[in-house]
Amino acid sequence: MDITFCGGAREVGASCYLIKLDGKNILLDCGIRMKGSDNLPDFRLIQEEGGVDVIIVSHAHLDHSGALPVISREYPGARIYMTHASKALLRVLLYDSLKIMERAEADIPIYAEKHVVEMLDRVVCYSPQYSFKAIPGEDIKVTFYNAGHIAGAALVYIQADEGTILFTGDYSVTDQNTVIGCSVPQLRPDVMISESTYGDKLHSNRDIEEERLIAAVKEVIEKKGKILIPAFALGRAQEIILILRRAINKKQLPQFKIYIDGMIRAINRIYKLNPNYLQSNLARKIFRGNDIFYDENIIEVTDNEMREEIVDSDGPLCIISSSGMLKGGPSSYYAEKLLDQEENFIAITGYQDEEAPGRDIVDLLESDEEDREIVLNSKRLSVECQFAKYGLSAHADKGQLIGLIHRVSPRRIFLVHGDQKVIDELALEMSQDIRGRVYVPDNGESYSFDFKNPRKQLSYSKDIKPLNSEGLTEENIEKLWEHIYRKTGTDIGFSVEEIVFIQEGMDSFGSDKVERYLEILNNSKYFTPNRRRLFLYHPVSEEDLAEDDGIMEMNQMFSVVDSIFPPETGLYKRGARIEENIILLDFNFPAVAQKKFKDEIEKLKEETGWEVELNEDCNQIALEELAYKLLPRDINVKKISYYRDKKKCELSLNHKPVDIEKITAEFYEKSGIELLIDTPEGVVGKRESLSLREIDSEQMMEQNQAFAYIDEAFKSLGVEIYKKSRKVADGIPYMEIYFISPEVGSRYQEEVDKLEVDTGWNIKIGNTAIQNEIIKIVKRMALDYDIRLKKNPGLYTDRAQVKVDIDGELTAAETAEFKQNFKERTGYEIIL
Repeated sequence: MDITFCGGAREVGASCYLIKLDGKNILLDCGIRMKGSDNLPDFRLIQEEGGVDVIIVSHAHLDHSGALPVISREYPGARIYMTHASKALLRVLLYDSLKIMERAEADIPIYAEKHVVEMLDRVVCYSPQYSFKAIPGEDIKVTFYNAGHIAGAALVYIQADEGTILFTGDYSVTDQNTVIGCSVPQLRPDVMISESTYGDKLHSNRDIEEERLIAAVKEVIEKKGKILIPAFALGRAQEIILILRRAINKKQLPQFKIYIDGMIRAINRIYKLNPNYLQSNLARKIFRGNDIFYDENIIEVTDNEMREEIVDSDGPLCIISSSGMLKGGPSSYYAEKLLDQEENFIAITGYQDEEAPGRDIVDLLESDEEDREIVLNSKRLSVECQFAKYGLSAHADKGQLIGLIHRVSPRRIFLVHGDQKVIDELALEMSQDIRGRVYVPDNGESYSFDFKNPRKQLSYSKDIKPLNSEGLTEENIEKLWEHIYRKTGTDIGFSVEEIVFIQEGMDSFGSDKVERYLEILNNSKYFTPNRRRLFLYHPVSEEDLAEDDGIMEMNQMFSVVDSIFPPETGLYKRGARIEENIILLDFNFPAVAQKKFKDEIEKLKEETGWEVELNEDCNQIALEELAYKLLPRDINVKKISYYRDKKKCELSLNHKPVDIEKITAEFYEKSGIELLIDTPEGVVGKRESLSLREIDSEQMMEQNQAFAYIDEAFKSLGVEIYKKSRKVADGIPYMEIYFISPEVGSRYQEEVDKLEVDTGWNIKIGNTAIQNEIIKIVKRMALDYDIRLKKNPGLYTDRAQVKVDIDGELTAAETAEFKQNFKERTGYEIIL
C-alpha cells in the first residue's frame, strides 16, 4: 500500500491523497486552496504514479472537491464516487465557481463549464452504509459512513487485499440542527487519514453558543439595529437559519425580518430535495410538503435593488449571507454598509483564514486599539459596529478526534487538514496516548506499507436472495416487505441500493431509479426510515402493520384534512405525531372549533383511522385581527393584551365605541375568548379585582429605591425577581413583581406582605411565568442528568406543566429527584 500526499497536508485546503492499493490508484478528494494563487493540488505526483483509476469524494466543500473538473478532464476513464446529496451540492458550488472565474478577468480559468458537465456525468452515487466495488472486476470494496459535517458528508472506508483504509474527510461527532453526528461501526482499519482542523481545541457547549447568538440578536433588534451574520453557504448558513427560526417560534426572539442572500439560497433548495440526509424532524416536515427554512419572517433576497432597500431601511433586521469570511459575495457588500454604525452588529460563526477580512474582525476582538479598522473590498474602513465570535463548528474537536481514533484503533494514523502548529501539537499528544504510529506528512511525501496480516473487517451478512422482480411499485411493495421481513425481522436497516438489489437483482443502476425507490419507500407503511440515519429503511413489524389496518397513509390523510377544513374554517397549520398516528390541527380559535366542527372532526377520524388533537391556545395574530375587524374605524387601539392562562383579551381604546356590548358578545362567540375594553369612560367586562389598599403617598418609598429594596430582600433569600413594573388601577399606584412563575411567587406571599409595609407600596405578584427561563432550566437539568431532549419542551401555563420527550433512561429514584428539583426551582410539574 502506497500513500502520496498531493495536497491538504499541514494546511486547510486542496485535500488530495493518492492511494495505491492492489495495483490500482485511488484518489481521495480533490480540492482547491481557498487562498493564494497556487490553488491546485500537485497533479505532477499523480502523473508520475501512473494516473488515477477511481476518485472518491468525502463531501461537497470546495477544499475537498473544487479541482475535480481538472483531474477528471485529465483522466476521463476514472469513475467518481460520492453520496447523492454531495453530487447535488457539488453542482451548485462548481457553477458558482464558474461565475467567479468569469468575473476575475486577470486570472485564467482552471476549467470551463464543459469540464464541469463531463465530470458530473462520471459521478456514481451511493448511500451511506452500502458497500460497493469501486472498480469492476477488482476486489476493492468501498463503504460510506455518515460524517455529520454537512448533508451528504461521508467517512470513506476502503477494504482490499493489501489492507484497509479509513479516510475521515471532515466530520462532526455532535448533532447539529440539520444533520446528525458522525456514526461508524467498530471498523478495523490498517491506516486512518484523519482531519485535524480543531486538533488544538475543545469546543464550547453548542447549546450555550446558540443561546449566546440568540441573546446578541435580541439585543441588536431591541436597539433597532441591523445584524449581519456572514456564513458559509453550505452547512453553517442552514444551521443559523434554523437556530433563529426556532428562537422566533419559541418567543425567545420577537417577530422580525431575516434576509437570506448569496449562494445560501441555492443550497437551501438542495437540502430540501435531499430529506434522507437531514435530521428526522426536518425530513418529516419536507415529506409533509412544509418549508424548513422560509416563512413570513425569513425571506430570500432577489436582486441588488432589494439589497439597497435592506441597508437603507429603518427597521431592525438580520441578514444571513455568504461568503462566511467576507471574501466577496453579498456579505462583503452588507458589511461595508453596516460597519460604521454603532447600533449594528456582525456575528462571526465560522473558520477565518489568515487573509480574510473576517479574520481581521476576529483579531479586533483581542486588540486594544481604539481606532479599529479593516480592509474590505479594497477599502480601509473604520469599524464602529459591535461584533463577536460564536462557536458553531461542524468539525470534531481534539477530544473527539482522539476518541474516534481510540474507537477504530488503526495501526497507522496520518494527520491532515489542519494548520501546521495545530497538527504538530495534536500529533505529539496522540503519540503519547495511542498505540498506533502517528505521522504528520508534508505535501509531496509518499509512504509505503506492507502489512503481512491486513485486517479483515468483521461483517454481518444480510444474506437475502434477490426477488429478480420488476421495479418497485405501490402494488408490489408488500411482497418485497414480506421477503425481507421473514428473513431479518425489523432489526436490520437497508440502504436504498440494497433494496433495489433485493427487488430487481441489479447492483448497477442510475440515480433516477434510486429517486423512484426513495419516493415509494418514504410514503410506504411497510418500511420506516431509521430514526437517526434516514438513509436506512427497516421493515415494519407484522404487529405494527396489523395495528395500522385502517390507518391511512400520511400524505393521503393530509389531503382529507385539507378537503374537510379549508382555510375559511380557521385552520392555519396542520401536522402529525406519526409514531402515535395523531393529527395535529391548529385552529385560530380552538375552543370554538372544538364545538363548531365536532361532526367534521369525527368524520376525519373515521375516514383516516387517525386520532385528532387540537391546539390548546388561540392564534394571537388572528385574535388581534378579529378585534380590529369588529371595532369601528374611528377607534384607535392603544394596546392589546392577551392573558393566555385566563382566556381573556384586553383592549385599551381612545374612547368608548357604540354597541360595545355587541362587540364583546360577537368577539366571544367567534373566539371563545372573553373581551375586556378599557376606555377613558370606564372598563367593559369583568376585570379581576386587585384588592388595592388606599396608601399615603408621603409614606411611599421613592420608586427606584423601592425596586432596589425589593431586589435586595429577595436576593438575601436566594430568589430571583425577573421583572418589576409600576402600574395604576382605579387611580391607585402599585408595583408588580414577577417570579419565574406565579406558583413560585405564591410561596413568598408573607415576604411580599412585609415589603408592602416597609416600602409603603401595594405590591402584587405577576400572574405570568417567565417561559424562556423555565425551558432553559429543563435543558440544563437534562445535561446534568445525561439525557437528551428529542424536541423542544412543551409548556402549558394554564396547568403549570412542562412535557418533555427524552432520549435516555432514568431510574425511578432519578426520575423522582428530577421532578422534585424541577418543581422546587420553577413551581411547575414536569412530565417525562
